[in-house]
Amino acid sequence: MSKFVFVLGLILLSLFVSGKSSDIDCAKVPIENVEPCKDFLSKKVSVTRPSDECCKGAKSWIGAPQDAVCKCYKKSPDRLSFTPDEIRVAALPYLCKSAELYTYVPCLV
Repeated sequence: MSKFVFVLGLILLSLFVSGKSSDIDCAKVPIENVEPCKDFLSKKVSVTRPSDECCKGAKSWIGAPQDAVCKCYKKSPDRLSFTPDEIRVAALPYLCKSAELYTYVPCLV
């Protein structure tokens, strides 16, 4: 329960974090890099943990401006072949052992 509260707090905190808003070239934002997370993030019952490929793809977002990732995904959610499950998205940074990913959680929920 405390992990859930921690994750929820980080999600709320990250909603207030944004980088400089400028012209964004969405073609250069690697939204599709989380496609290997499809089985985990789409809540496939038999998949309880993200794959190494999923974590690698998600970590590729690190360094990209959070506002760019969010704006580009919201603009074209069809760049992913699935709709991410909010609970599993929130767990991804913990399961991939990358706190930096918490910044991007609000982008996918």
